[in-house]
Amino acid sequence: MTIEFKPGVRYRMPAVFGPAPGPRQKPDGTLWSLEESGTMNAQWMTVSYRTERSSLERILPPGFALRGEPQVHVSLAYFHNLWWLAGRGYGILNVEVPVVYTGATETIEGAFCPVLFEGIPDAIMTGREELGFPKLFADIPLLDIDHGAGTAGGEASWFGFKFFDIELNGLTEIAGDKRLPGPGGATLFYKYMPRTGPLGSGGCDIAYATTSQPLPGAMGDTSPIKFTDANFRKWKGAGGSVKWNRATFEQLPTTLHVINGLADLEILEYLGSEMIEFSAPGIAVSANVIRPAD
Repeated sequence: MTIEFKPGVRYRMPAVFGPAPGPRQKPDGTLWSLEESGTMNAQWMTVSYRTERSSLERILPPGFALRGEPQVHVSLAYFHNLWWLAGRGYGILNVEVPVVYTGATETIEGAFCPVLFEGIPDAIMTGREELGFPKLFADIPLLDIDHGAGTAGGEASWFGFKFFDIELNGLTEIAGDKRLPGPGGATLFYKYMPRTGPLGSGGCDIAYATTSQPLPGAMGDTSPIKFTDANFRKWKGAGGSVKWNRATFEQLPTTLHVINGLADLEILEYLGSEMIEFSAPGIAVSANVIRPAD
């Protein structure tokens, strides 16, 4: 008797061993509850800058158009105490662009993520297959934050090549503003999975946008993250900078096109820097609400 795939349960390769444990379900295929997922802690810093419109438009998928000024919002973050990883954590490097997505039946204003890097393969393989997130691997050490000096920074590398740096300075804590960094609006991604075929002849199995935007008619706020003065802090920076270090084939043989593509987004003017620290249920980073955009 061959394996029986249960409906309503997530599987991923190798699928023959049963339901896949991860941030969105337990090993038996049932969902994590808020109580089971514990409390995670996050540190998140963001620098935004203006770039050339034509450069940014070159990396937009079908159905996407820029919303307002051509901006890039780059964030480096670290998640601690994730229950689905048995208490482990990892770093994340996220890129966002303000866009409008126009589909067959809906229009969504939000933030398009062309790529994000994460520090462990467990988070990457789950998010790529299940959510359509364009995830890649990078070594991301703990963030360097000095609250006394008002500075923060970090880096990302792969194969020993440091391809990214970020620095924030003049950080001043502010109260009352609990808006998250970034362009605002729903998050948007472009899920692309190639079809197996000789010499790439298969094209793609799937290619479509995914989003955090609730379905039309959905009621209420379903986010597990509820920010209060007790679990959220925010700082504004007097300055900040990022650097994408161009790579050769020898340095990054499979991702140089991505890093160099990001370096091609010219930094014309820095627009701001900020940092947040927060705690939330461990299930908060699971993004279990992502759906196809129609």
